Amino acid sequence: MSSARFRAAVVGTFLAALVLAGCSDGSGISDQARQGDQKGYIAGDGTIQALTPEQRETVITLEGTTLEDETWSSAKHLGEVVVINVWGSWCGPCIEEAPDLVQVAAELDEAGASVQFIGVNSRDSSASALAFQEAYDVPYPSLQDDGGRTRAQLGALAVATPSTILLDGQGRVAARVSGPIDDATLHGLVEDVLRSEPAR
Repeated sequence: MSSARFRAAVVGTFLAALVLAGCSDGSGISDQARQGDQKGYIAGDGTIQALTPEQRETVITLEGTTLEDETWSSAKHLGEVVVINVWGSWCGPCIEEAPDLVQVAAELDEAGASVQFIGVNSRDSSASALAFQEAYDVPYPSLQDDGGRTRAQLGALAVATPSTILLDGQGRVAARVSGPIDDATLHGLVEDVLRSEPAR
């Protein structure tokens, strides 16, 4: 098989996987994969999934190295709600949602809520990602892009860029937004998960 045919086969398989992974997000993501519009990423359609405690079956342990070269693991934050945001400085919707994420993170921190935010950077150099964090005054860390290995820990939950995933205190997926999120939606989802946590 020629190298050109091999590349075409690999790309075709990748796009097919994106279509399948995006089926639960409505037709928007699948349509984008079929269109091949060369924008370089799959944008979410804004689908929101919120799970009651009884529905939460998927447990995630996310770990990696932050942009500041420190190790980070969600396993160290059991007992807290963890907000995971997948982003890239090259992604228009990520730029739009950044101020909302910063605002909610600051408000929850000021209120003393048991919530930990973590970003998962995608396809940026560390220098570009750090410049983005500084420009938007992001108060929480982000994990470095490492060729997609860290993001792969989230599986089909983070096909779209941006994606936001909430883990409850047991590390279970409690909510997910495929696409950009605004402050009111994020605040509401976090508050719902906090209310569902057992009293300590």
